[in-house]
Amino acid sequence: MSRVAPVFVALVALAGCMRYTPVPLEPSNHAAAYRARSLRDTSLIAWVARWAGRPDGDRWTDRQLAVAALALRSELARARAEWRATVIGERIAGARPAPGAAAGVERAVAGSEGASPWVVSLGATLAVELGGKRGARVQQARAESALAEAELRGGAWRIAVDTRAAALALASADAARDDAVREADILGEIATLERARYEEAALTAAELARTASDVQLARGEVAAAEAEAIDARATLAAATALPWKALDSLRVDLVPGTACTSLLAVGDDSLAALSLTRRPEIGRALAHYAVAEAGLRLSIARQYPDLELGPGFIWDQGVHRWTLAFALPNLLGLRNRAPMDQARAEREAAAAAVNEAQDDLLGETARAAGRCRGAVLEAAAAEAQVVAARRSAALARAAYERGETSRLDPALADLGALRAERFQRGRASRLAAAAAALEAAMGGPPGEAGTWPDPRSDVLVDGRAR
Repeated sequence: MSRVAPVFVALVALAGCMRYTPVPLEPSNHAAAYRARSLRDTSLIAWVARWAGRPDGDRWTDRQLAVAALALRSELARARAEWRATVIGERIAGARPAPGAAAGVERAVAGSEGASPWVVSLGATLAVELGGKRGARVQQARAESALAEAELRGGAWRIAVDTRAAALALASADAARDDAVREADILGEIATLERARYEEAALTAAELARTASDVQLARGEVAAAEAEAIDARATLAAATALPWKALDSLRVDLVPGTACTSLLAVGDDSLAALSLTRRPEIGRALAHYAVAEAGLRLSIARQYPDLELGPGFIWDQGVHRWTLAFALPNLLGLRNRAPMDQARAEREAAAAAVNEAQDDLLGETARAAGRCRGAVLEAAAAEAQVVAARRSAALARAAYERGETSRLDPALADLGALRAERFQRGRASRLAAAAAALEAAMGGPPGEAGTWPDPRSDVLVDGRAR
């Protein structure tokens, strides 16, 4: 017994066990930090400037807002931690079975006939994996790591796309509200001029009432446009993980997309190729297939039993003996084919999912390309309409300056020009939205890859970039 105790003490000392340290969470701390976020934060501005240029005061581009969202959205931190856990899992999967130790003590209570009544045994347990289990386990861990990385990159891409779309929607809503306000002002001016004409008996009461009704409708449109702008601002706040008040004075400067204007120079096949090579959905689907493939390999390897060895030494009432034990667990594993059949079915499903992802992306790219073509035609028609309306307004203004008409005629012509410009700005917003959709379908504008933060390592933590 005096020999056994030091052995166990040494084993415990060599174990080097880690201590558990609790880290409790206080949700109110994050909520308070969320409410304190601001676009004027110097660390956030420096982070954005590193990737998308420094914002001009309260004027931010859609790309700058997307970079800010990548720094603030919590789901990226969660996906990043999950990816790091899978990377560590690769090391765990490559570890071989650790040896163990076993000990036993017996005491004979009768029949020892003068010999030592104690029987002491010490043994080791060694497992030898057969069938390629370790290689299959490592392959599965690497596939899971690749899948987690694909999920991380895909999450960052979705955040950027959603934020840029929300920024575009806010810019369009702000422009629509401003146009509605200008139209309501001009209609109010026309109503004043028509009332003067009515008092001169040059206008009927029905015409005056019609203009008054138009003024009320215009004011209703102003209220509706303001509500849409408020909703768009709230949507952008959610997309960037910023409080609504942080976007009160924000103005979005849209950088015109080039996807639609360059569409005629890029064929549909090239657009499809860009989509299939740059979109993160393909990488995620392929990573899912790699996980299923590794799962099948591991399931086949597990049908083979492992070899367990147990060398030991026994002190049996003064007699010393060496022992060697063998064990082959799971001898009937070859007959259980259900796990392998299930793994094959999962691999088939993963292969079908790769084709499904390609179908979805090709269809999305085709729809985005068609939308771009239509938006280009609409923008050209709107431009021609603005040119005609401005020409009419100029003629009406010249006639008024010559004294040929009253002030009402150029005011009505200005209203027509404003409505044409409002229609043009609406078509321009549709064109910008179509360009953004096509760029998103292609995985971003050509040449933009590599100019975004790497979600694995480029992180803004506690106001510091690392």
